[in-house]
Amino acid sequence: MCNDGSNAEETAVQSLYGCWADLYNWVWQAYALTDDSWNPAGLSDACNVRLPFAKVVNSAYLINYCLADNRNSQWHSTEDYASSSRAADNRFHGPFYQRFIQYNGASEADSEVGRVAARDRTNLHCPLFNLGSPSDSTGNRASVLLHESWHHWQHKHNFSSSHIGGCSNGQCDYYYAHGVGAYEFGQFDRYNTDPNHLLFHSPYQVCAELEGDLAENAKPFVPVVVTQTARNIGNIRLSTCFANTVSYRIGDPRPW
Repeated sequence: MCNDGSNAEETAVQSLYGCWADLYNWVWQAYALTDDSWNPAGLSDACNVRLPFAKVVNSAYLINYCLADNRNSQWHSTEDYASSSRAADNRFHGPFYQRFIQYNGASEADSEVGRVAARDRTNLHCPLFNLGSPSDSTGNRASVLLHESWHHWQHKHNFSSSHIGGCSNGQCDYYYAHGVGAYEFGQFDRYNTDPNHLLFHSPYQVCAELEGDLAENAKPFVPVVVTQTARNIGNIRLSTCFANTVSYRIGDPRPW
């Protein structure tokens, strides 16, 4: 079993919307938390933010409702992040569903793509929900939902969906630097593999960009504990999750 409980960030986010039945029902469908594995994880107690189901709702709320959509400084729009993170067939990826997996390893999540005669899926693991775990953060969980959806994006576009080794956290991606103005809102899925005009994202990069936008482009009502935690976690990712050196850190002037 996971170590259930809610920290200050989790409680602060849920306080923004309370026990909103329409939101819980929408997240259940939009993020395909429909597998039986969610039954013991709070599906029938959806307002209990101590349990994994409500924690996923919290993170979906951040993605879908809490960004300011500032075109002058935001990496990508709410619609871009939201559409990619959701489980339905869309311009980013084919359909998948999400399972809750109880285990005691360190991995936050993984995705299974290209399954034969079965729907693709994402597995969310206990470290994302364990009280006291460094991964038990509403913003971190939001970025993991996006990260895993990007593995499904890679599969749809025939790119390898595996990480590479060699980083201090055990697995790496490459960081493909771009300016804030490189992607118009609505064009998060655009890419160009020509080395002279390279536009691309890796799964850990989309994590870091969402964390940066939560830290610096959140709506005014978003609690400081959310924005500060997003900045801290995003900067840890920028320093530990990439095979190439990333000089940028959240809080620096954004590259243009």
